[in-house]
Amino acid sequence: MSTGNWGARVLWTAGIVTALAVAAGLWIIDSPAQERLKRLDEARTQQLRMLDIAARAYWKEHDALPPDIATLASRPGAEQVVHDVDGGPDYRYRPLDATHFELCARFATNSADNRGLRLATIADEWAHPVGDHCFRRTLDDKDPG
Repeated sequence: MSTGNWGARVLWTAGIVTALAVAAGLWIIDSPAQERLKRLDEARTQQLRMLDIAARAYWKEHDALPPDIATLASRPGAEQVVHDVDGGPDYRYRPLDATHFELCARFATNSADNRGLRLATIADEWAHPVGDHCFRRTLDDKDPG
């Protein structure tokens, strides 16, 4: 085997390995559009968490849940976002009974596909499928206010 032949084989092998690595990388990572949808869902989840905190604070202060999302959103010192971050349907809040309420939004991705982005406890608590989803929240005397 000549030296020139050996060099050509090394170059071809390196080229094939590089092409396979690029192909694997493209297969593993999501498209920019999918990454954007994941980021929007993360923002939705964060805004629902803030509404959850506001509902708990209202409950501690008034010993009752707010009657509607307008009351929840207008709390002094804690202006809450009730509109979807990407122009979708507004977030929804609904008291169920004295210690339970729902927070709802429309999601573009399944949170199970985003596992690597968040801590497991937060991801499990705020897990959601694609589409409209409501989180049932429970209050108790141990809730921080």
